[in-house]
Amino acid sequence: MEINKRRIVIMTKLAIYDKHFGPKDKKDNEYYRHDYIYRRNMWTRFCAGVGAVILLGFYWSYQLFALEQKVLALDYKQAGIDTAIFLLFVLAFYTIMGTIKEAREYASGQRRLKSYLRLRHQLDKQREPRRTEEEPWLYYGVNAKDSRNTD
Repeated sequence: MEINKRRIVIMTKLAIYDKHFGPKDKKDNEYYRHDYIYRRNMWTRFCAGVGAVILLGFYWSYQLFALEQKVLALDYKQAGIDTAIFLLFVLAFYTIMGTIKEAREYASGQRRLKSYLRLRHQLDKQREPRRTEEEPWLYYGVNAKDSRNTD
């Protein structure tokens, strides 16, 4: 049997893909683009929201304890409006940035998966045996009578 160098190169590329990117890309490919981005952005928004609340807690603690402002002297309506604006700004910013990042990541995974499937197709074309008209059962495992070939 002759060693086909092109087949070895293709199999090596397929093995590298399977080792490094294969499981993640195949798992991500189970989702539509919109669903993938939405699913990944939920954690981004959640973590950004928690971080913003922690920052606001530090800010309010600084206002009350370091600057010694009186609790009854605070304008709660304005503080609530400022807090809501800050939270909305943080969530909007991280949603936009997360959407851009996840869309790029999904697109690169799709490109890698498409290249992987193209390489598999090339390998299958090179591996496909030559069939003759008089012996179709030889390569498919059944003869013309639909009984199993046991040779």
